[in-house]
Amino acid sequence: MKPYFDNLVVSSGTNLKERPVIGGSWSPDGSRLEVGESINRQRGVTLHATYILNADGSGIRELASTPNNTNEGSLTLGMTSWSPDGNRIVIFSNIFNVRDFYIFADPDKTLIKTAGKCNYTTVDEIRKNILDIEWQNNLMWNPEGTKALALMDQDTIPLNYQLYLLDSNGLILQQLTDVSNNVGFALWSYDGKKIAYSATGQPENENGLWTVNENGTVRKRLNDNGILVAWSPDDSRIFYFDENSSLYSIKVDGTDRVQLSKEFSPSEDVFEFSQDGKKLIFSAINSDKVTIYIAESTGKNVKALQEFPGYIIFKPSWSPKGDKIAFTQDDDLYTINPDGSEKSLIASAITDYEWHPSGEFISFVSSGSVFAASPDGSTKIKLAEDGRFLEGWSPDGSRLLVSQYGFTGLFIIKLEGYEDPLSIDFLTPVEENCQLRIRCMSEPIADALLTLNGKEIGLTNSSGFLNYSCPDEGRYVINASKTGHRSASKVLVVQENSSASPVKSAVPEPSSDSGNKNLTRSETQIPGFRGITTFLILAFFVIRRSSL
Repeated sequence: MKPYFDNLVVSSGTNLKERPVIGGSWSPDGSRLEVGESINRQRGVTLHATYILNADGSGIRELASTPNNTNEGSLTLGMTSWSPDGNRIVIFSNIFNVRDFYIFADPDKTLIKTAGKCNYTTVDEIRKNILDIEWQNNLMWNPEGTKALALMDQDTIPLNYQLYLLDSNGLILQQLTDVSNNVGFALWSYDGKKIAYSATGQPENENGLWTVNENGTVRKRLNDNGILVAWSPDDSRIFYFDENSSLYSIKVDGTDRVQLSKEFSPSEDVFEFSQDGKKLIFSAINSDKVTIYIAESTGKNVKALQEFPGYIIFKPSWSPKGDKIAFTQDDDLYTINPDGSEKSLIASAITDYEWHPSGEFISFVSSGSVFAASPDGSTKIKLAEDGRFLEGWSPDGSRLLVSQYGFTGLFIIKLEGYEDPLSIDFLTPVEENCQLRIRCMSEPIADALLTLNGKEIGLTNSSGFLNYSCPDEGRYVINASKTGHRSASKVLVVQENSSASPVKSAVPEPSSDSGNKNLTRSETQIPGFRGITTFLILAFFVIRRSSL
């Protein structure tokens, strides 16, 4: 990565000498990484680039960059998110005090496009026509990754955001609200069939908490005062807080309102369901103390789990297995059982932590080194040095992305005993024929076995492709497997016109015993914590940028 961004700095003619800030995120199937690198001065020219690379650090290429930024119009490429199917990357972008908006990018190509009514496809074109783009925020994918929600407004003062439905390329499909009030926040239901949103302003009869079907029909007001927090995992209830910061849950028909807390702040407090969807934890922070609560998924039977002064780092979270809850107190990392028993000190002087996707161990950074420990802290091993923050585990748990102090470098820790993942691409069908492409780290995989709903449909050729006749209209599961590789699955939907499109990555797929079809757990067998060894892949060459 260092040579790539160094060359961008030189070619931009900006003479920037600061160290770039670097961050990254895993694709949903764990086969690739998106990495952002930027020099972002508070005043003056900035420089940004977004790259795509394989999970082993190979195959680096630029997706987008801003080499022609000026003092008058420095375009920022900011936070990114993958669509659930891995077919798109959304980049939150802006020119400060001029526009906030989203760019949709194809990770397999260099094509980018602005969201909304405009169709600008280059950074220079976006910068030149910036005032034609709507103000945009709160973009959120549906569970399948085929559509997204976004709040937009052209240029009213003050801004009066309305809710829009977008396709997977960011084009507007439908305006879902057209009210005098400002729509402040929106969330998909877990099944993707409904949307909840909050509205504030005048007239008062448009205020409050609302639900609407995905197609804009059957709009229902649940409460006249409410800011949306979450759907329950079974989509039967919605959680919100009111103007007095009291936290509630309410059924989607507007009945059975339950108060959970009299003090809740979404900017500070946490709210998280357990993996099986049966329990939730939330917190209440005030000037005197922090209290972590546990409750049923309905919001009923609230009990205090832990109480302590101060909340540096804090960050309580469920183990993926649901048997432990982790949190920090004064830079110490603890775990505790959901019933409040067996509180264990895991480590001290930590700057970050994250559960492994298996729940078999917890990773953390302490005194500049990266460690892994058993959930009770009885066993610990050092994974690497020179770490500061954990950027995240790959979905299969085989790799951990770590940033160095100041986010000026990234490296990958790979755990032994994991196979490299296959990835499935659905290509544009021609007439009645569909085409699949199987790759591993962007390399084609020959002789991969493909099945459709469990029935074999053939092996890939030397270029990683398989052509087959499109099945009848319906929903199908495609599986790809080959000895020495981790298998992959995706859902294929065949439309009435016999065209096919991927709608949902099935890695991970819901486990059969989860008790909730909307919650997911990795199918990959996870090696136990005991005996795991590690080695470093120097992705991005363990970046140590010196001043130019």
